[in-house]
Amino acid sequence: MNTTTNTESSTLKKNSPLFWFTFLIPAAIIAIGINFILNPVGASTAYGIPIHDPDAFPFMWIKGIRDIFSGLVVLTFLLRGDLRITLTLFALAILIPIGDGLVILRHLGFAPPIFIQWGTALYMMIVTAFLAKKVKSLHTERTPT
Repeated sequence: MNTTTNTESSTLKKNSPLFWFTFLIPAAIIAIGINFILNPVGASTAYGIPIHDPDAFPFMWIKGIRDIFSGLVVLTFLLRGDLRITLTLFALAILIPIGDGLVILRHLGFAPPIFIQWGTALYMMIVTAFLAKKVKSLHTERTPT
């Protein structure tokens, strides 16, 4: 029975397309979060629900902080090389663009920003499927025959 753990094969190599497809979402969400903090009017307009009242900016800053945190959590485990936790967090994070899309749907109907949110969710579902396949193949490699 092979009980050794091959850490090298359980990580995504930085030259792997799957690494970069995974990396893209948390890096982008961090940038979006920074934008919500620094530019609440522009960021909220791009989101689809423009906020021009300075009294509402703290809500935009809260969204920015949430986005930065979400991105950092996923990036931490991706860069650390913990593929199983990265998969779990990435899959759970799909709920964010789905929920954001529902907010836009309720507020604006089928306006263009909803397609950005739900397109992101679809992209994340596809990447999640590839991450799951990678985790499964690693588990299969380690299972004694």
